[in-house]
Amino acid sequence: MDIWLAEEAGRAGVKWQLGMLARLDGAIEHGVLEQAIRHVVGEAEPLRASFSEVDGQVLQTLVDYPDVELAHHDLTQSTDPVQDVYRVIATIRQTPMPLDGPLFKFALLQTKAEEFYFFVCCHHIAIDGIGMGLVCHQIAAAYTAIAAGEPMPPAIFGSLKSLIDCESDYEATDDYRDDQAYWSENVPPESEPHHVPASAVANQPLEYVPSAPVQLDQSVVGRARELSKALGVRRASVIAAAYALLVHGETGGTEVVLDFPVSRRVRPEVLTVPGMVSGVVPLILRTSPQSTVAEFCQHVDRRIREAMRHQRFPLREIENKTRFQGTGQPSTRAAINFIPTIPVADFAGTPGSGTATHTGLVDQFGLVFLKEDEDLYLSMTGVGQLFAGCEARDLADRFELVLTAMTADPARSLSTIDIGHELKELDEWGNRAVLGRPIPPARSIPALFAEQVARDPGAIAVRFGDSSMSYRGLDSAANRLAHLLIERGVGPGQRVALLFPRSIEAIVAIFAVLKTGAAYVPIDPSVPDARLDFVLSDAGAVVAVTTANLMDRVSARGLTVIDIHDRAVYGRPDTPVSVSPALDDIAYLIYT
Repeated sequence: MDIWLAEEAGRAGVKWQLGMLARLDGAIEHGVLEQAIRHVVGEAEPLRASFSEVDGQVLQTLVDYPDVELAHHDLTQSTDPVQDVYRVIATIRQTPMPLDGPLFKFALLQTKAEEFYFFVCCHHIAIDGIGMGLVCHQIAAAYTAIAAGEPMPPAIFGSLKSLIDCESDYEATDDYRDDQAYWSENVPPESEPHHVPASAVANQPLEYVPSAPVQLDQSVVGRARELSKALGVRRASVIAAAYALLVHGETGGTEVVLDFPVSRRVRPEVLTVPGMVSGVVPLILRTSPQSTVAEFCQHVDRRIREAMRHQRFPLREIENKTRFQGTGQPSTRAAINFIPTIPVADFAGTPGSGTATHTGLVDQFGLVFLKEDEDLYLSMTGVGQLFAGCEARDLADRFELVLTAMTADPARSLSTIDIGHELKELDEWGNRAVLGRPIPPARSIPALFAEQVARDPGAIAVRFGDSSMSYRGLDSAANRLAHLLIERGVGPGQRVALLFPRSIEAIVAIFAVLKTGAAYVPIDPSVPDARLDFVLSDAGAVVAVTTANLMDRVSARGLTVIDIHDRAVYGRPDTPVSVSPALDDIAYLIYT
């Protein structure tokens, strides 16, 4: 009823249209699959449901659909067929289905000669994710029978009446009242908003296109598994704890609320009914900065176990009491879902595996964790205001960093874990993007400087106070001084002391020494004589370059001393020196 009201009020859009995608590793006959689909749709009562209003009442009736069509998409020429699969199925899902039916769509997408994807899209008012899995399994069985010319498999689906009767019986039990009491005490306050950066709201995408799954690092997932064993909690609890810390980094506050889809199929009589028997419950997680990683993981695990014990309580009752899912506007709330990759029956010998692609929570941001054997994949869903503009791979990297920090030291407090903002800023400041580029050929500092001089000789190279010097001027001045240094015996493997305050002259002297192949030893003029003596002696400097007013500090210490403003410097040529520093020559020695 609540879904129908949301649709009629125009608040739902296509958010309640679910999707399941199965990858089929082999050849598939389109006509045979279409025939199998028609047969199974005829068996599944919830798929054939139609909803309409008559005299102020909402009625659910069954409609026959003998001519169900299977759309076909050829993606074999695509350069990125998997991502294109997700784009196509997003387009299919974004086409609204009228509530008077049909409430399903089917598509076959071919990516290789013997690789297909089978997409099933259904309205959540009629069916849930588990129900779609039941339908896909039965379609595979029917396909196999038709291909082999054998009788159709027996019908397995329960009826809509059995589902309605089961719900009515539950509402009259003590279990219902216990569940109701629990959720009355464990719902997020409607008036407590989460705050997100204004830029996140501005950058929010207008349309929802799910990301292709990104595999998480196996070693990081393995450490999460080991931590869960050590703490005696589920691995999903450790994963949820890491995700909650990421969300907390975006929203702040003392709590994180994750919307957590659950199945309400706890009775045997509804296990084979492909209807709407699911819900969403809120996980309210306290993120005290003083809590340790271990304590927080155990807290998350308790919350999940409590939610599962009361998972049968109907979603509409929680919504009516708290309105915790909002009004269809883009949300600052986050959702989390754990979906195993489910093997489906062979399609006449072609193996397949399926997983949900759309969970219905698309007006808020969510992460879906997909498990395939021991591997774990991450997929982004929804458009909410959290992590706007973030690509799945980038978010997976941030998630892995948080999870790595958690597993490295479970005794550390939550406040010490970097949730990614600082690392992102450091990456930008440090230009870490260059690490992924090919390593250029090794070149010396003078060679790189010469290239810059040639590129833009007139550009300002250095500015100090009211003075400045172009690249051409700096290069000429450094060349003149370098020629004089070489005449005074300076060369590769030697040390030249530079006694300067901060100035343009200090930069000229640095480049001059580098051009000779020697190493420069910068010394602050404010150091005491004892410190000056130690540095000169320890470094083994053979020449000192300074200014006229500082020459007395070094002239009596057995060194060749050059005044950078001496006429001898200006009398030297400004052409490049003949020395070419080796790549392993030391550039400088600094005493701190």
